[in-house]
Amino acid sequence: MSEVLSIEQTISEQFQQWAGQHFADESPLKALKTGALEQFSTLGMPAPKSEAYKYTPISRILGKQFNFAAETTPASFSKADCQSQFYQIADANHLVFVNGLFNEEYSTIVSPSSDLTIRVLDDQALKEHSDIPQLLGKTSHIETDAFALLNLAFFNQGIYLKAAKNKDNKDTFIYHFIDGTAKDAIVYPRILVSSETGSRLNIFEKTFIRGEQNTLNVSIFEADVQANAELRYTKIQNYLTGTYAVEGIYATQKKDSRFYTNTFSFKAALIRNNIYINVDAENCEAHMNGLYQLGGKTHVDNNTSVDHLKPNCFSNELYKGILDENSRGVFNGKIYVRPEAQKTNAFQSNNNILLSDTATVNTKPQLEIWADDVKCSHGCTTGQLDEEAIFYLRSRGINKKRAKALMLNAFANETLQEVKNDLVTAEIEDIITNKLG
Repeated sequence: MSEVLSIEQTISEQFQQWAGQHFADESPLKALKTGALEQFSTLGMPAPKSEAYKYTPISRILGKQFNFAAETTPASFSKADCQSQFYQIADANHLVFVNGLFNEEYSTIVSPSSDLTIRVLDDQALKEHSDIPQLLGKTSHIETDAFALLNLAFFNQGIYLKAAKNKDNKDTFIYHFIDGTAKDAIVYPRILVSSETGSRLNIFEKTFIRGEQNTLNVSIFEADVQANAELRYTKIQNYLTGTYAVEGIYATQKKDSRFYTNTFSFKAALIRNNIYINVDAENCEAHMNGLYQLGGKTHVDNNTSVDHLKPNCFSNELYKGILDENSRGVFNGKIYVRPEAQKTNAFQSNNNILLSDTATVNTKPQLEIWADDVKCSHGCTTGQLDEEAIFYLRSRGINKKRAKALMLNAFANETLQEVKNDLVTAEIEDIITNKLG
């Protein structure tokens, strides 16, 4: 009887063949990737009883749905296919990934390289930009995240964005196109951002999937936000019912910097968001906003962490959920305040509305504080729509369906405040409204 390989063994065998085809033995990237694969093999996929995946048994789910040894089918997207989905903003960068690979030919770049460096993450980029080896895969907690290690091992043609010192950059849109017409499409897109001192950069990301077969998206966004820089990152997750996504956002902040993440999750089979922010200098601001509006059997798990390492910093985390039918939402948020991080202000809130008796939410906000001069709070709420408020609106001539929609739009609206792009905000508002029927 042939041996049944574990997921880890299957992935390891696949990596040896894949890396040999794509990278020379002397490649610095291959050495980095081999090290990541070794760490992954030691760590393994999250165990069934892992506390971090208590409500999302990811290994069992993915093991049933995917053959990790399968080759991803070559993409069938044309340049016209991709560019037809661009936001109609001429004075912006539009960057295209196809099946996890950055495609410069399909992209449109308007920023001068003196303002914003945009490079394929390859061996030549590592030679030309000395900061890449210092940043790539080096953010705290990556070594304990199996999926971040998987991405580091398997990404190919990721991109490196470097916002130049004191430059206020044009908006940058990143589009992912995934071919789900063949079974077991697994992609590993990676984005590495270096925001230099005093720079401003606003990034928006969304994904388009063709075909009804299951797809797995293991993506990583890794950022170094330097002194007095501001980086905003907004992601729209409106996938297909056969989409599985494990997506990581990792950032380290330096003195006086500001980092904003906005995550909007609407549809998929499964979405797991791992978001880790290291506040590693004084006078930083970290803002994390998220909305998950779910129906059907969609399962969304937001796992967040803000680690305050230095004093006089502020973080604010707001996640809201609207859950209908048989959907499930999970929120597991952690705030750490280390002994040195005196005068930290840190706030965390998770609020949920259940629209059906069969929808489920599991929420676990957490604080771990080792400093004594801080202002920190966390809390969560789960409930139904206020019937008295609905009655009030109906008494003013508004029908019940419209009254519910108005209330839910008002509930969700607070999470959109930091998007800072009218077209993207309007698109998210349209998705919210359409899902409310």
